[in-house]
Amino acid sequence: MLFSMLSFLFNLILFLLTVLSWAVLIYVVMALFAPQSKYTLLIGKYVEPILNPIRTLINRLFPSLAQRGIDFSPLGLYVLIIVASWLIKLLYRILL
Repeated sequence: MLFSMLSFLFNLILFLLTVLSWAVLIYVVMALFAPQSKYTLLIGKYVEPILNPIRTLINRLFPSLAQRGIDFSPLGLYVLIIVASWLIKLLYRILL
């Protein structure tokens, strides 16, 4: 029983991380081609609160990027998602 609950929990977390990575990718592409679309604004309503802390951290560490208008926060979030999913999979193998 405990094994199946933990397995379900790990799979749910991995699924949510996958959905988040796809949402970030779709948001970035839609923001490039249709920035004022209602669908871009809808996805942005959920993705932007996650991107804002990463954006402020990157702007604090690399102020020249902020002055040039280059935003690497989606890339930073994507890397964090990959690392988190890798750690979740590693923890899953260790515990189960």
